[in-house]
Amino acid sequence: MGFTLKSSYALRALYELAIAAEKGEDKLSLVEIVNRTPIPRDFLEKIFGELRQAGIVRAIRGRYGGYGLKIPPEKISVRDVIMKLDNPLNSFECVQRDGKCLRTDECTVKYVWFKLYNAMMRELGDMSIADLMNLGRSIEDNPPDVLQVKSD
Repeated sequence: MGFTLKSSYALRALYELAIAAEKGEDKLSLVEIVNRTPIPRDFLEKIFGELRQAGIVRAIRGRYGGYGLKIPPEKISVRDVIMKLDNPLNSFECVQRDGKCLRTDECTVKYVWFKLYNAMMRELGDMSIADLMNLGRSIEDNPPDVLQVKSD
């Protein structure tokens, strides 16, 4: 398995909760989040169930309930969210088995996947929801070129 929409949607929803908290709103309803994002409500409910179990969000019950962040945005790493919901590069047996290749002990291709996996985890671990908030503020009117996929 790689990255899925689940992680992307989770990051978008957490971003919305963090922005709302910054504005003094301690919670958002599912409907409010769905209206602000392209996330299907049923899928969002499932995602929040998993994020609640992971201790990242809290559910506020009742007629005027919703969801809020359980911990501050600067303490929620992008890596933690993704690892709770997806398991990037899990389709490669050597990553699953901590370098033990089922084909041969001398497999050199596994080093490609480990190098990629470690670099990816390091980068994702260095980013928090608070960083996404700061990035969002800085690119509202002027998206940087760095967001373009390079093909060379």
